[in-house]
Amino acid sequence: MKDKIRWGIVGAGAIAHKFAAAVKNVEGAEVAAVASRSMDRAKEFADVHGIENTFEGYEEMAKSNLIDAVYIATLNAFHAPYTELFLKAGKHVLCEKPICINAKEARAITECAKENKVFLMEALWTRFLPAIHEAQRIVKSGEIGEIRALKAEFCFSCPPAPNSRLYAPELGGGALLDVGVYGMNFAAMFLGTEPEEIKAISNVQSGVDYLTDVLMKYKNGVIATVSASVNVKKPIEAYVYGTKGHIRVPDFFGATELFVCVDGEERHIKKPSIGDGFEEEIEEVCRCIRAGKLQSDVMPMSESIRITEIMDTVRGQIGVVYPFER
Repeated sequence: MKDKIRWGIVGAGAIAHKFAAAVKNVEGAEVAAVASRSMDRAKEFADVHGIENTFEGYEEMAKSNLIDAVYIATLNAFHAPYTELFLKAGKHVLCEKPICINAKEARAITECAKENKVFLMEALWTRFLPAIHEAQRIVKSGEIGEIRALKAEFCFSCPPAPNSRLYAPELGGGALLDVGVYGMNFAAMFLGTEPEEIKAISNVQSGVDYLTDVLMKYKNGVIATVSASVNVKKPIEAYVYGTKGHIRVPDFFGATELFVCVDGEERHIKKPSIGDGFEEEIEEVCRCIRAGKLQSDVMPMSESIRITEIMDTVRGQIGVVYPFER
């Protein structure tokens, strides 16, 4: 058993900085290297976080024996190819959401991980948050009765700008893949991944979805509403509605608290994370690697694939096909 899991970070953007900071709060883990397409950017990143090794480009880091696992922090369109690069090099991979652009890619990298006998997981931190686990416990206890409906809205307003990844179809931009994936996962955590009906409506411009609303109906009659936007500002929150009451989760994607309302009385429950929210998922990956597991029981690739299939269906309905998918 390794004393420490040595991480390499692929990409040096904002999300990578958060990950590097979080690793310092996880016992038995360290960031040993960072790679960027720009050596200057890699070195600047390394200086900020005290990282010893830097690489220009990703191929050399993949070949290196300095790391055991990588965190893929690049733009959406590059998740699949870079994940495959490191899997084939025998490195364990934690890839930022969405795991892939489409389910075909997700199935391919899952097979690649199996063939190379290495760990693979989508970095969907919401799955590991104490506040979300508490909401699941309360639902299972029956306190709010039988679930009848669910709502998850992640909508923010970011005006289009030159070179913005959110509005670039060639980079896999748009609301659904960027933030809708959180709502899809929230629904899956409480209702499963087999809706019998999916209906989507969207405001699509220049090849990306600005605002997408999805209705999903399940066999037991439960209806889930997932809303995602990059040009509409709404409260970012999720609800689970039951026959006796409901649970409200503010900022559900990175939740630290929840509100439970039963018979008109509401109680507030605080469930903070270890640090900035990444720590719990990093701990899970390290545990799995040490145990010799190739997937997480909490965020298995079968779940990531199925949710990606649902998003493929949504994109089919709203007419979003990225240039590299044609």
